[in-house]
Amino acid sequence: MRRLNMVFLLLVCTLFTSSCWSRREIENLGFVMGIGLSKTDKGLYMAVAQVANPEAIAAEAPAQRDVYTVIKTEGLTVFDALRNLSLLAARRLYLAHIQTILIDESIAREGIGEVVGFLVQDMEIRLSSQVFITKTDPEDILDSPNILGQIPASVLEIAAKNYGANSKIYVSDLRRTVEAVNSPVMNYTTTLVEKIPSPTKYDKDRLMLTRIAFFHHDRLRGYLDYEEGQSFNLITNNFKNGLIVFEYNQTGDKITIEILKAKTKITPKYENDKVGFDIELKVQGNVAERITQRHQVHELNIKSAQEQLNQVLEDKLRKAVKNAQQKYSIDYFNLSKDFSKKYPKEFKAIKTQWNDIFSTADIHIKVESTIIHSALNINRGRI
Repeated sequence: MRRLNMVFLLLVCTLFTSSCWSRREIENLGFVMGIGLSKTDKGLYMAVAQVANPEAIAAEAPAQRDVYTVIKTEGLTVFDALRNLSLLAARRLYLAHIQTILIDESIAREGIGEVVGFLVQDMEIRLSSQVFITKTDPEDILDSPNILGQIPASVLEIAAKNYGANSKIYVSDLRRTVEAVNSPVMNYTTTLVEKIPSPTKYDKDRLMLTRIAFFHHDRLRGYLDYEEGQSFNLITNNFKNGLIVFEYNQTGDKITIEILKAKTKITPKYENDKVGFDIELKVQGNVAERITQRHQVHELNIKSAQEQLNQVLEDKLRKAVKNAQQKYSIDYFNLSKDFSKKYPKEFKAIKTQWNDIFSTADIHIKVESTIIHSALNINRGRI
């Protein structure tokens, strides 16, 4: 009887593990690695898809252009344009492997809320996909053979994940994009990608992440250069690693400090109906390079170098804050998020005028640096 019960139980279990009801054969799928969205002169949406060619990728020496195919179609909406791609593709397009999403500047200035909303509704697209803004036609970006022989969408994804090598740009993935666009207290930021012409006719054009794009909620408002980009990452605690170069006051040496750690503490204040912030930055770094202006060997005063580094960073951050307040009048640092956590009632009353209030806020900046490695303090940069 016991054996009979066990056999019956096993037969019941097989009913729930019989097959994959939603299976899709891999040979019938077209793996999309990157998509680009723009608008035509007639106001239609243009969708561009970069589809991988698995057979060419698996070949020992594939031609660079053979590892992917670019197709594009138009539509009345984003969904319509993407669905129309199936009319050109010989296979059903599979979006779960998308690495890169390109949004044309014209759409970004109108607002990316609807576009992002659709991308999230499509259950295939992963939230880890990297989002970029482009002034160039997305097709030109996605159809850019490179010297590494890789799919352009993969090149952009690698570049985005390596931003911490210099912390001059910042790339948002789809998850952070959704959070920022749908948040009442945040302004969105990501990076602009541009196609840089090759210096010679024997080289190839290159894709480069050039500036941080900042938004007012979901509408593009402007760009930050590399200098402002480093300041942005320092203030928002997105700084991973980077170089700070300055001329040493005592000797005129050109000093390069590699910042290894950076931590920013933001303290909101609200006194007499006046908004303010204390921004305290602590950094650790080492002397990565030293170019002396004298022929004789001389020792670098580490304490003096630290004090000058503090001043250099304070000036750098003050300039960035001043530009945000006076030049752009947009809180793209999202200090509103810190203020709303500490003063939720007060923020609720002023959030509709936040950018105007931010523009006149008292913001105090203090930097404390520590140079933890000084191997180059007496040997004039020679190791």
